[in-house]
Amino acid sequence: MTIEEFKNSKEYADMVEKIKSYSVGFVFTIPYYKMTQKQINGMNIVTLDCIKSGILESLSIDLDIHGNPTEKKFKRI
Repeated sequence: MTIEEFKNSKEYADMVEKIKSYSVGFVFTIPYYKMTQKQINGMNIVTLDCIKSGILESLSIDLDIHGNPTEKKFKRI
């Protein structure tokens, strides 16, 4: 699936709507260490689009010893 196909999918729309439904100021953590690489890729697309559109702010990224993200914390703005 390409990025454009993913952005036009129901899953993408559902994830963005879920983030939009969070109250302003809500802080949440995404556990990347529990996800497959395909899920991580999808979450990166969703979160970056939400940051670009001004509804999310990235607070922190936790890394493992190899520099791979294990968790990312975001705030709904």
